[in-house]
Amino acid sequence: MRDAFGMTVLDTLDELVDPRWTALVAVDVQNDFCHSDGHFARHGRDLSAIQEALPRMRRLVVEGRRLGIPVFLIQQGTLPGAVSDSPAWRRFKTRDGKSPDYTTVDSWGWQVDAGLQPDPADTVVAKYRPDAFVHTHLDQFLRARGIQSVVILGTVTEGCVESTVRGASYHDYYVVVARDAVASTNQVLHEGSMRLYEARYPLANTEDILGIWRNTAKQRPAA
Repeated sequence: MRDAFGMTVLDTLDELVDPRWTALVAVDVQNDFCHSDGHFARHGRDLSAIQEALPRMRRLVVEGRRLGIPVFLIQQGTLPGAVSDSPAWRRFKTRDGKSPDYTTVDSWGWQVDAGLQPDPADTVVAKYRPDAFVHTHLDQFLRARGIQSVVILGTVTEGCVESTVRGASYHDYYVVVARDAVASTNQVLHEGSMRLYEARYPLANTEDILGIWRNTAKQRPAA
């Protein structure tokens, strides 16, 4: 910890991801965004970076869960009949030519990636806009668990991930971005967001985060 002009703040990576007050937030790791048969792929998006990062996303969630880290799975949705779409949101969703019917609730494309299927202990948070804090109960659920710090992973880097990173920060959470477990279909936009993260938020690789959690688990007294 360090003194920040009279206030003590968490500072090192070990402190920021301490399991006593840290949760994992997995943003939009869903079939329509990650799978070769999903909406992005059908609209000609390049999934290579997402599919290359997907095993790390899975590992961070699965092993984090095993090590006792609370997992929050964020699930982008569109309500049937598009009743969740305003005109402004519909314009945004179709700005690049893709159809707006992705992640329709209860469809295959809406489902979380098979490697991250929710555990009974996980919290699944439905959202209908990019920021997982907008019009959801995520903040309430995190505070109920005593969470101060979030590790964020998922898709896409410059979209819902960046929106949620900013949202978490603006809701007064410490934020760590899982550097190698966020990905996009657009490398230029991905790199732009990564530069923003580097300027504002701590970044850490999956294995560095898991290493801290493993060491903490080893140090816990036997039950």
